[in-house]
Amino acid sequence: MKLFFSPSKGMQYKTLKYFKYSKIQNIPFKEKTDFLLSILKNFSKDEISTKLKIKDKILDEVFNIYSNFYSQEEREAIALYDGVSYRQLELEKFSKENHTYVENNVFIFSALYGILNACVPIRPYRLDMTNKILDISPYDFWRKDIEDYLLQFKNETFINIASNEFSKILNRKIFKIIDIEFRQYDGNKIKNISTEAKKARGALLNYLIKNEITCIEKIKAFSALDYKFSPELSSEQSIFFVKKIG
Repeated sequence: MKLFFSPSKGMQYKTLKYFKYSKIQNIPFKEKTDFLLSILKNFSKDEISTKLKIKDKILDEVFNIYSNFYSQEEREAIALYDGVSYRQLELEKFSKENHTYVENNVFIFSALYGILNACVPIRPYRLDMTNKILDISPYDFWRKDIEDYLLQFKNETFINIASNEFSKILNRKIFKIIDIEFRQYDGNKIKNISTEAKKARGALLNYLIKNEITCIEKIKAFSALDYKFSPELSSEQSIFFVKKIG
């Protein structure tokens, strides 16, 4: 069973006891990542603003990131991303065994790196799958490489906890994929609230790592943030969790 997660725009350096001992040090597609960086480093500030759809303080920060990319400190991917989902991870409480579980099972999609083992050291960046900086889309740029990389796990079940923006690059004709979905009941209406779903995805990943889950049935026992497994909404291809709000 392999777990797939989204990256985040927000990043913050965090130092964790066991991650510095990671055996996995190399990004899988360095040449392609370096190629994208060569494009980004040569963009003007106005081009960065247009291509990445950012402005003001964020634009200044991102322009500086790419201007000085290789002088930045590296940090393991799971300890660098710092968005809503990642703030649900109790990284400081992860044991050595939890680290090994992450190293063996958790992967993160990325518009700059393609796909990463969550323990691979990376540098801060800002790039989404919706940012077209080449003549082709990031999906077309990465699809074949990601597919070939994941063939080594073809006989495993893929647990997709990533957002649709990233997970739609997975080839569902080749791999066995189970999607994890979160919904919220507001009165009698069922909703899909983005921020709530992001928190839930992070809480679920935290649960899977801390309990070193390797069985699909045990995924259904997840109950953090008041979510409960919904057999009515679930199927062989998807596992739904719901909670009441309001």
